[in-house]
Amino acid sequence: MQIDHLILTKYRNYDFERLDFAPKFNAFIGKNGMGKTNILDAIHYTCIGKSFFTAMDKHIVSHGSNFFRIEAGTSSDRGPEVVVIKSQINTRKEIEISGNKLPKLSDHIGQYLCVMIAPSDIHAILDTSEERRNFINNTISQTSRSYLDDLIVYNKCLKQRNAIVKSFGDKHHVDTVLLDSVTQGLYEPAQRIHQARISIMEQMNAIFPKVYAQLSGESEDCHIVYQSDLDNADLKVLFAKNLNRDIALGRTTNGIHKDDLVFYMNDEPLKNFASQGQLKSFVLSLKLTQYHLLHDITGHKPVLLLDDIFDKLDQYRVTHLLHILNENPFGQVFITDTDHDRIVNVLSQTTTNHRIFAIESGKTSQA
Repeated sequence: MQIDHLILTKYRNYDFERLDFAPKFNAFIGKNGMGKTNILDAIHYTCIGKSFFTAMDKHIVSHGSNFFRIEAGTSSDRGPEVVVIKSQINTRKEIEISGNKLPKLSDHIGQYLCVMIAPSDIHAILDTSEERRNFINNTISQTSRSYLDDLIVYNKCLKQRNAIVKSFGDKHHVDTVLLDSVTQGLYEPAQRIHQARISIMEQMNAIFPKVYAQLSGESEDCHIVYQSDLDNADLKVLFAKNLNRDIALGRTTNGIHKDDLVFYMNDEPLKNFASQGQLKSFVLSLKLTQYHLLHDITGHKPVLLLDDIFDKLDQYRVTHLLHILNENPFGQVFITDTDHDRIVNVLSQTTTNHRIFAIESGKTSQA
C-alpha cells in the first residue's frame, strides 16, 4: 500500500494543505515546531484511525476551529481508494473509504498497515509496561481482527470488574453473583490474547536479532522475554486468590492487562548496561522487526514513518539505514529531519525515487 496524496483541513497547524507523494521516499525538512511531525501524525491517523501522540482529538483541531478533516488517496492491491476521516469536537468521528462509511471505527484497523518510529519511543517503550503492551497490541491488531475484538471485549469487562471491586471496598460488601457475572467474560478472551502474544513473540525473536545485527553492525545477543500472569496460573484461580487485594486496591491486579516484555542484551536486562547508542539501535530494530512481521503475516508492505530519528546519528549510519530501507520488503517511507543538507545528500546517494518538502509554519513547498 502507498499513499499518493494527503489533504489536511484544520489539522493541527495546517489550515488547508495538499501534498502529493513519491512512491518510495518522502522527506519533510524544517525547523522544530514548523509542522513536520504533524504530517507524519496525519498519515498515522489515516492508517490507524487515531493520532500517534494523543488520544484526544480536541488536541488535534486547529486553534479557532471545531473540526478537522483528513483525506488520503491510496493505492493497493484493492486498487485506488480514498480515505476520509472527519472529527468534530463533541461529535463521534467518521471514517469513510471511497464514500462508504465504516459502521465501527475498529473496522479501520488493519486495512492500511503502518509503523511509526519517533524519538519518544526509546523512553516510552523502555520505561513503561503499558507502552510495551501497546506495542504488542498494535502489532497483532493490525494482522488479526479476532485479536482486536478479544481485546475490546476484555478491556470492557475489565473496566466493569474494576468498578465492581471498587464498589465492594466502598460498601464493605461483596456480591459474588454480580462479580462472577462480569468476571466470566474475561476468561476466554484472556486465554486467546495470551496465546496470540506468545505466538507473535516467538516470531519476533526469530527476526529481531538479525535486524539488530544488520542495523547496528554489532554482534550482541539480543532477545525479548514475554511475561504474563497466565504463564503459570489459571486466570480464574488468580482472581479468586487475589480478590481481597483487588477490593482493597479498587482494581484488578492480575490478568493479561499486566503482561510485560523484558529486553535482554548478552543475557543482561537491557537497561542495566546498554549505552545510549545501543538503546537507540535496540528500539529502532524493534520497530523494524514489527515492520517485517506485519509484512510477513499479511504479504503487504506497511507505510513506514520515521520522525526525527537521524538526530545524533552520523552520516554513515543514516546512509546505511536508508540503504536498508531502499531494499525489499520496505515500501513507502516518510521521514522528517531538521538538516536539509544531510537528507538531500543521503537520499541522492540512495535513490532517485524521492520527494523532498520544505515545511515552514504549516505551509509546504517542494525543496
